[in-house]
Amino acid sequence: MSGISLGLQSPYGYDGDDLTSPAQAARAGALVDQQWEDEPDLPLELRVHGVAGSTGSVMLEHPNVVKVAGSDPTAFYRRWSPDGVARASVPWPLEAYVWGGLTRRALASASWLLLLPFMLYNISYYMLPAGPAKGRARRLRSVHALARVVIRLLALAATAQFVGSLVTLFLSTVAWQNGIARLGVSWWWLSWYTEASTATRMSVATVAVAVIIGGLWYAGAATAGHYEAFCSGRGSYAPGVQVDGENRRDRLPSGRLTLRDRGFWRGAAAAARLRNTHIAVAFATISLALAGCTENFGLWQQIQIAVSAVILAGAVLLAGFVADRDTVGGNDDTARFATAFKALAWTSALVLAAWVVASPWVIEQAPMNPLQAQDPLRHAPHGLLGAVTILTVAQFGLAAVLLVLVAVLLRQSREPSQPGWQPFLRGYASPVIALLGILLGGVLTSALNLSVARIFGEPTGLALHKEDVDWDGTILLPDSMFAYSAAAVFNLVPMLIIGGLLYLRYRQLTKRFLGEAGPGPGLDGGPDPVIEWYPPSEQDAPREAVRKVAKNWALASLTDHVAGVIAGVTVCWALFFWAFEAFAITHTTQAFPGIAGVVPTLGVFIGGLLAASGVWLLRAQIRSPNARKTIGIIWDVGTFWPRAVHPLAPPCYAEQAVPELVDRIWVLTGARKAERHTTPVPGEVPGAIQVMPRHVLLTGYSQGTVISVAVVAQLPEDVLGRVSLLTLAAPLRRLYGRAFPAYFGYQAALALRDLLSDSEPGRTPTTGQGLPSAEREPSEIEPAPENVKAPEPPRPRWRNVVRRSDYIGGWVFGLPKPLQRPSACGEVDVISLDPPSLEPEHGAVLAPTHFHSSFWQDPVVIMHARELAGR
Repeated sequence: MSGISLGLQSPYGYDGDDLTSPAQAARAGALVDQQWEDEPDLPLELRVHGVAGSTGSVMLEHPNVVKVAGSDPTAFYRRWSPDGVARASVPWPLEAYVWGGLTRRALASASWLLLLPFMLYNISYYMLPAGPAKGRARRLRSVHALARVVIRLLALAATAQFVGSLVTLFLSTVAWQNGIARLGVSWWWLSWYTEASTATRMSVATVAVAVIIGGLWYAGAATAGHYEAFCSGRGSYAPGVQVDGENRRDRLPSGRLTLRDRGFWRGAAAAARLRNTHIAVAFATISLALAGCTENFGLWQQIQIAVSAVILAGAVLLAGFVADRDTVGGNDDTARFATAFKALAWTSALVLAAWVVASPWVIEQAPMNPLQAQDPLRHAPHGLLGAVTILTVAQFGLAAVLLVLVAVLLRQSREPSQPGWQPFLRGYASPVIALLGILLGGVLTSALNLSVARIFGEPTGLALHKEDVDWDGTILLPDSMFAYSAAAVFNLVPMLIIGGLLYLRYRQLTKRFLGEAGPGPGLDGGPDPVIEWYPPSEQDAPREAVRKVAKNWALASLTDHVAGVIAGVTVCWALFFWAFEAFAITHTTQAFPGIAGVVPTLGVFIGGLLAASGVWLLRAQIRSPNARKTIGIIWDVGTFWPRAVHPLAPPCYAEQAVPELVDRIWVLTGARKAERHTTPVPGEVPGAIQVMPRHVLLTGYSQGTVISVAVVAQLPEDVLGRVSLLTLAAPLRRLYGRAFPAYFGYQAALALRDLLSDSEPGRTPTTGQGLPSAEREPSEIEPAPENVKAPEPPRPRWRNVVRRSDYIGGWVFGLPKPLQRPSACGEVDVISLDPPSLEPEHGAVLAPTHFHSSFWQDPVVIMHARELAGR
């Protein structure tokens, strides 16, 4: 094979942001990697960065880089030097994949923060314990399938909660109550609005809410076009792509590695179905609120309520039982039911439009002086407060059902947990995160409504209010909004207690790493004292240096308790909420006299502060890599997963990153035929910029390790033999394996190791796409060039570099032994001491501790990369 094009759709393609083009650099001999053109046995290292984002220069350890491939805003970079081939940091070709632009594009507007609760439902979906692995019919009838149905219904309820808050804000507070209270006040800044009839005000408010929902509809569809519907080039291992005219199987035998399903990163069809059902629920919720705003229900209102109820029922059935992501995607029959989903969304929009047009003839005029009425319910549209309470009860009821189903799933599972791989919260992380989504959505919507209501008057609940409330000049809101705010205030006490417990745990861990805890089992199965990890010559290191390292290691170990902290805060928050909500449901008006006015006020302040600080952090992290680390870790973990249950959540960047990397590895290993370009630049020789197919060393850092694992899982076995894996600061077990056991659990880690070593015991010899050789289809993959050879099995082509100071990454199969070299074992996990020495420089300054950062420059990492490259 004579060579393959670097990319950019043409040998002469270039990126406008670079100082030069790949073709110009190649003609001048300035590409650093050109010095190894005569050494085809050297591998090519492909680096993938983590959540904090990175640049080509940092990842390649070179000041000058040039974009050679990628689809905006992603990029593949290589090194180049204006003075010709320069000395490189590693003696083999190097390339960097920068995917940070995907999250920056998704976070271009900080308004995504308001949709954070929607993302939690998607995370909850992937946190479910593993269900049955064989048989589609069995999967659909299982308890696991029913749990997925419940989470999708919870997501629908979250959309109704969000729309209900908008309805309360625009229709109740602004259009109805403020219009009545300010009627006839000429100096009021909304006098032009209050002078209009009630029906007109309600129609205008309905249009405003509908515009917001329409904007979400457009945002969901637009981001789906960038992410879920992303299609990489010819030769990709993504579903629906034809190679050399052959139709390939849509699904592979996943076995223990669910991420090997070829339809996993193709969720456009499922997301479109869900998006239509959620929009239908949103418009139907608005229609019901508008139709039920008056006490007297005429024929038109009855028709409106009946039609909206039918739409809601249809959305529940379709979202719950037809839009399962496990049955949609890839080359499945995506057209089936697609018309029904679209028709449901557009029908709900047309029904709402018809009601807005007819509302002036339907909505009866509000009384001229309703404040004299004895019933305070006359302040708000009829039925709104009760509907919000019913929705709240339904949300928590579904969360309770999910808890029961997860308990059944865990009881059915007989697979023992490996040490260090125990699922978070003993497998109950999914219902806890779903509960957190309910509470977070409630506090954000209550903060918004209470803040706006305070502009127009005094916000008051029907049951949760101050003593001797004066109904004149008040704005009546659902009691649940006050309960959410009050619960957030009271939850500060458990948070302080949990913070104190964490500090005590930190002190205890510091003693263990100092060797003062006495004999006993190690924290991770290895020795705890810091000095036992360093050479004997450093056993007498200064006490202060050892104490500093012990504190850093103890601080990094605290992240193992993050699940317990989240669960404790969430459960206490829910208990406080229901304590106040019970007062409202039982109409205990004077349940907490004296503080009823103060607590909601503090709740508004806390909710507003959280929203404002979150927006500020979100904006700051886009501009600053350091600020990005504060929230980017959680954000990028959440948006790594496809939108499986809530299509209006922030989009999934991996739906572009994974297929794009898969396609790139096909190119770099020579598994794809070279494109024939017949239109070169005038005066130039065709094919001036080509690279030699090589064995690829895929190096992932932090979140990049998770992307790399997903990429390896998507590669066919013909290509896997040409790939090795190096993971740095990998959260594969510590975070993903324990939080998402169905996708990154211990069995998945074993399957990944087997894929990279061809050593699975008792496996039928396979070729091509993982099918028995007697049954396989003809392989469409080009035979490997002679210089691209897989290492000899059974030693795995995978190294995972571990630091005990790393607060995110960790070991996969076991904590490495102190001072153990990779050449002395066939293990995956290897150690990198941080700091590298306990002896302070010049007797005073200890080497810096890098925690989760600065892996590319670590000499130990280069040593492990050399060991993999030499095989």
